[in-house]
Amino acid sequence: MRTYSRDLKKARRWLAAGRSTRVIHFLEPKVPLFLEDPNYYALLGRAYFNNMSYGDADTYLSRGLQADPAHLDVRLVLAVNHLKRKDPASAVRSWLEILEDYPGQKQAAKGLRALKKISSQEQQDRFIEKFDPRRFLPMITSPWPSRILGLLLVVLTALLLLYFRDPLSDFVSGWPPRPSDNGRPGAEMLEVGRNTVLAGGPEDAVYFLSDAEISRTLKNAVRDFREYRDNSARRELNRIILSNASDDIRSRAVLIRDSLGKSDIESLETKYSYAEVIGEPLLYEGCYILWRGKTANITEGGEVIRFDFLVGFDEGTVFEGTLPVEMPFLAVLEPLPLELLARVENRPEGIVLVAETLHFLR
Repeated sequence: MRTYSRDLKKARRWLAAGRSTRVIHFLEPKVPLFLEDPNYYALLGRAYFNNMSYGDADTYLSRGLQADPAHLDVRLVLAVNHLKRKDPASAVRSWLEILEDYPGQKQAAKGLRALKKISSQEQQDRFIEKFDPRRFLPMITSPWPSRILGLLLVVLTALLLLYFRDPLSDFVSGWPPRPSDNGRPGAEMLEVGRNTVLAGGPEDAVYFLSDAEISRTLKNAVRDFREYRDNSARRELNRIILSNASDDIRSRAVLIRDSLGKSDIESLETKYSYAEVIGEPLLYEGCYILWRGKTANITEGGEVIRFDFLVGFDEGTVFEGTLPVEMPFLAVLEPLPLELLARVENRPEGIVLVAETLHFLR
């Protein structure tokens, strides 16, 4: 099972910033990608808990406990969730089990001490209604203190440069100072000089480009690469690799293309249409698509689920075409319209979409 830690880090930052609803909308459609990841259930359960959806929180936290019975964050949030659901006996049992596995654990010990002080049912009911759950929950670190420190350092640096700008005028070309445009490391591999041989590649190239077209395509690829527009950069690099560009340039394009990251629903900056992909499938090799539609002819074999994707048919009125999909993770496919994020692969039998994630459009 692959773990997309970048997604979880992003969700954790949002949770630390108090954006629990956004965490729910972002993580919940990704259940198939994190079926056995307790960190996923800890974050999603905590988000539901923060939104006072204690029943949903219990569902995901219980799944997290099944994935890893020893996961501390899941157990701590689940204990406080029991308390919010007016089940102090389960909360006490959870805290005692935590202290058995993690002797001296602060939040669990604090929770038991708080309940130990209660002497009557009325006092217990009042405590459950008004207690501050943050006292008994693991802290989610916010990125803001480090960002504020960074901002202060930037301001201090700017003030120093302003104060000493005359002595520094020999190597400061303007004020205020401009940021470097070098951008993402590796982009320099695609830069070419005046005397670089651009064309002269294979005679059986898919795209025959002039020197000006090769240069323009490289510039587009560099721009997209530096701006982390990996889906766009991949298409431009594919055009170079499939063209009559020189062997040296095509080799460098392959290295950069292989370094590109995966796309997710949040980071997908360029969305290609069904007509574009069908029209030039080789150009979109490895690119990501985000399409809506319905499933048909579902089959399961080993760890891969296969189905035909009826593109554009999510509302039952527009049908653009059908493409086969391979889903290398387990999920229950419901007879509902869905949104599919997938990677385009060209195989001898034709285009195949390899699913990255999907969520149903209820």
